[in-house]
Amino acid sequence: MIGLPGPELDLVTRGMLQSVQPGAVLLSVHNIDSAQQVVELTSAIRSLVEVPPIIAVDQEGGRIDRLKNIFSPMPSADLLRASDEASIAARVGEIGAEALRTLGFNINLAPVLDIAADDAADNGLKGRYLGRSVAEVVRLAGAYLEGLQRAGVVGVGKHFPGLGAATFDSHSGLPTIDRPRDEILKHEAAPYNELFSKINARLNAVVVGHGHYPAFDGPAPLPASLSKNIVTGFLREELGFKGLTLTDDLEMGAITSSRDISEAAVMAVEAGIDMVMITGSHDRATAAWESMVKAANDGRITRTHIGRAFDHIARIKSMVSPPHPFSEQAVARIRERIGELNLILQHSK
Repeated sequence: MIGLPGPELDLVTRGMLQSVQPGAVLLSVHNIDSAQQVVELTSAIRSLVEVPPIIAVDQEGGRIDRLKNIFSPMPSADLLRASDEASIAARVGEIGAEALRTLGFNINLAPVLDIAADDAADNGLKGRYLGRSVAEVVRLAGAYLEGLQRAGVVGVGKHFPGLGAATFDSHSGLPTIDRPRDEILKHEAAPYNELFSKINARLNAVVVGHGHYPAFDGPAPLPASLSKNIVTGFLREELGFKGLTLTDDLEMGAITSSRDISEAAVMAVEAGIDMVMITGSHDRATAAWESMVKAANDGRITRTHIGRAFDHIARIKSMVSPPHPFSEQAVARIRERIGELNLILQHSK
């Protein structure tokens, strides 16, 4: 999963898309100017990537709202949590999916499934929690997922196995979550485990975060995203997850402070990850891709693993729906619906 440098495809970016043929592209604030421009950009990406790609966005609402300059601001997790209304969370998911499909997106890197340990902790998650308990998070995230996926966009839970107890942000360094294994199973990882089996709100894709969990990997600092004990042993084998696994962005400080990104990409795949995320530098993304190709040719990444990852990616791609026909009237209607939702939430506080 790569990122793009700007709101249009320059010649270098076009060349990279054609040579690397990424499985996914993540758009962020610097790629988004207007509705028409985003539709043209997502359409151009699809025209250059031979196998229809995942086109993703972080659209949580609140602080993490990449589309607020196109539509009305989406309600934050804090507002949903204050309302405690699963039906509203489902509507947020449904309207969010309509907004994304209108612009050409097919996957949303949401909901956040981290459980709040300390709402004030400076760990990058302020305002992004859906609750302080497993039940609260599962109830609201499940309803949100149901609305999102019923409307044709696949949701991605993050940040496995849970960063709610982190005391600083993994964008700057590697946080350690030093909790017993059984506590992580019953608390941090429990929302994932429950949502893996929900029929109407099944979680089919997971971002593995960059926390270090001594209960799984001992004292030597190893991010979960690069840990075979966590990705294969815990997530795949113990919890039985059969969906798509992605790393959080490998350009975050939790990785770059101690590792080469190209080596981290190979380690992630060896750990059991299906898709690595490098969304800032094209040079780093291309170098990592070349390292992964070399590791595959050398047998370090096995054909069995590649086949399994392709199956997981293909399954997710088969679940997404095509873009809605674009019109400024459709954008205006969605803007109105989001505005109505915000009014309902303000009155329910």
